[in-house]
Amino acid sequence: MPLILKFLSGLFLLWLTAAVALFLFQRKLMYNPNTPVRTPHRFERPDLEKVVVKPDGGPELTSFFAAPKKDKDGDLLPTVLYLHGNTGTAGDAAHKLIPIVNAGYGVLLLEYRGFGGNGGKTDERGLIADALAGARYIRDRLGENARVVYYGMSMGTGVANGLAAVLPPDALVLECGFTSMTDAAQVHYPLFPLRLMIKDSFDSKRRIASLTAPVLFLHGEKDSTVPVEQGRAMFDAAPVSDKTLKLYPDGHHVDLYDFGASDDVVSWLDRRFK
Repeated sequence: MPLILKFLSGLFLLWLTAAVALFLFQRKLMYNPNTPVRTPHRFERPDLEKVVVKPDGGPELTSFFAAPKKDKDGDLLPTVLYLHGNTGTAGDAAHKLIPIVNAGYGVLLLEYRGFGGNGGKTDERGLIADALAGARYIRDRLGENARVVYYGMSMGTGVANGLAAVLPPDALVLECGFTSMTDAAQVHYPLFPLRLMIKDSFDSKRRIASLTAPVLFLHGEKDSTVPVEQGRAMFDAAPVSDKTLKLYPDGHHVDLYDFGASDDVVSWLDRRFK
């Protein structure tokens, strides 16, 4: 066999081995509950009550809750259902909710199955079921008329859009969101046919087509994990008139709150609910 053919055959074998490994272990790569999200503020957190959320047919989920205050008319302000990303635990994101709680909004900091010591198998269907259980927990606790805002970060935007497609929110916040998990992964694994391989696609661009609620998009222009072009594409795909895209020129993937995102989220909520 000519040397060049041997080289190409060896290269193909390496590619094939990598593709098979990527397919077999994709969920271990996708979900990283044991890798903390390290930010300067990760040890700061609001005063939250530990609660248990129980999805239908799923494991009990230890999560964290703060009740909302009342607005000037005596009605409860909305509660934010926060859905974190694919790395670390809910506690890593708690600091981001301090301004929201201080502004009087309720919070359910949901911990997924397979994360934070919770049992269960982690996959797209299970995470959306967890989020649905979180939304139901809020209304069971506060009343059927309780208003709920879904707030997803990174992978959590896929969960939030999946939930919004089956149970519409009163508002939606998407931080560093992708058009789909497949599109986001293709940026990092360009040599593989991921559309044929990925099991948990989190097709947010398709799901957001049914949205009827106001939506806020937050994205860093220096985000190398989910490129800002995907955030812009999601903004364009949202069919509602009340939509806002806030870009942070120096923002990356996990640092938008260092550039004032907390004030932007609270101000956006206040304009709609106070």
